[in-house]
Amino acid sequence: MFEQLDFSRFHRDSTDERNQFCRELISGLSKSGWVRLVNHGVPPESIDRAFEMSHKFFNLPMEQKMKSPHPPTAHPHRGFSPVGLENISTVSNYRSSAKQPLLRDMKESYDIGSEQDPLYSNIWPPAGVHDSFQTTMSSFFTVCYDAQLKILDAISIGLGLPINTLRELHAAQTNELRLTHYPEVDRADFANATRIAAHTDFGTITLLFQDNVGGLEMEQPPGSGIFVPADSAGPHECIVNVGDCLQMWTGLHSARHRVHQAKSENQGSVVPQRFSIAYFAKPDRAAVLRPLLDSLVDSSKPVQRSLTANEFQHMRIEGTYA
Repeated sequence: MFEQLDFSRFHRDSTDERNQFCRELISGLSKSGWVRLVNHGVPPESIDRAFEMSHKFFNLPMEQKMKSPHPPTAHPHRGFSPVGLENISTVSNYRSSAKQPLLRDMKESYDIGSEQDPLYSNIWPPAGVHDSFQTTMSSFFTVCYDAQLKILDAISIGLGLPINTLRELHAAQTNELRLTHYPEVDRADFANATRIAAHTDFGTITLLFQDNVGGLEMEQPPGSGIFVPADSAGPHECIVNVGDCLQMWTGLHSARHRVHQAKSENQGSVVPQRFSIAYFAKPDRAAVLRPLLDSLVDSSKPVQRSLTANEFQHMRIEGTYA
């Protein structure tokens, strides 16, 4: 079990204590690519309500869920995706020396963006289909955005950067909120499939909330191909992952992870359903993915054009939707 960090320490009056917390945060992210956070700024009641809404939506009949469908292509990342529409396994070996087999993902999901996004509109259930869903999830998106900005401030301080460095690269709220349901499945199906294949997240950081079913695994150490359990240590804990964009900016390892058969599941032929909620903090689309730390710049190599966050996101997501 990885130790939990208490984010309330970031808000203490003592600058020394705040800075010490930020150093511990960076230490954890440097070693593993992820940390466990409590008192992270997303209220427990907001988490509980979001999971309640998620359960109600995924328990709807399929014909009701399909009234707010994800487009058949990868863009925009909005609306409901039934099992089989998206397959993360197609990008599972990005930047990894430990290759993984291509497996079929066993999940359904719902993707939500900011209501202020000028490029992509949200796809909501129509009137009469889970009417409280839109209001609850829009509010949860905003709460997570505010928490994300403070976590980015702490990361900036811990890296020795000005406090607003990362915050200023996330002003446009081009983030995504994903509700995921892993249906009950026969244990034998794991021979050729997984709940979600090994992958890294495309953005800056991810705030992940999960139930107590288990199955989330993190690659430890990074690049090893060895995965260790990262089961929930409490209903309101948040797991914070490093994403690919933060790795390019800072050198922190992007956390490679998967959802598989929980190690503790050793009885019966059926693996129970699982729910999780992920908030993907993504840079502004025009943000340039060049190193923010001088130590990452190799002056002996010719300067190459850096990708924008939008270019990188499109490159990474292409192929995940058939």
